[in-house]
Amino acid sequence: MSVEALSSRVDALERKTWGSSAGSGGDGIAEPLRRARRHVESSDCYSSIWKHCPADYYDLGLEERRKILSAHSTSQLCKACLFENKNFKPNEDGKKDPTNSQFYLVVVQYVEEVNFDKLSTGLRALRPAGSTRFGPKYFDFRQCDEFEKLTGYGHNGVSPFGLVDESIPIVLCKNAQNARPQFIWMGGGHKDWKLGMAVSEFVKGLGAIVVDASDPR
Repeated sequence: MSVEALSSRVDALERKTWGSSAGSGGDGIAEPLRRARRHVESSDCYSSIWKHCPADYYDLGLEERRKILSAHSTSQLCKACLFENKNFKPNEDGKKDPTNSQFYLVVVQYVEEVNFDKLSTGLRALRPAGSTRFGPKYFDFRQCDEFEKLTGYGHNGVSPFGLVDESIPIVLCKNAQNARPQFIWMGGGHKDWKLGMAVSEFVKGLGAIVVDASDPR
């Protein structure tokens, strides 16, 4: 079998697995999608569902998006935002520490918004009270402009799975656990793909930090 024929068979199998072609121009499965899917599968997220969405998905309101995803409620629709702590100072031992990271990827419902005071309080509480706990002004969060470099995903395609920088802690806003059923949708690694799964598998698969860090819009 020629290399061209083998490549065509691989492409056909990928399209069958995904249920649609994906990537730039729809001419193959983009590497970011592969990376996200590998991470999901290796994390034993058996409830995961991949959904290909129309190109105008982000021009639509939340109710229209809910219908496309066959979600029960708009409260199940989430997005991942990368934030940087501008006051970050590395630990003396230089080791990566989820209680003291320069960057955090926060997953929040579209019907809510991140409350940075709550986020800071929740992250500070990860350390026991005493000399090692950070002061109330230690965390100063700003939207990170280098999200594409650090996550490996483009605008509207950021997935919590398969980050290029695997050391970035994942934070799930606690209110997302109140979605019924407890199943959330998020970016799938490409703007036209969404990933859904049970909240419990999301938290376990990513070792996500669950923090009360959002308020209703």
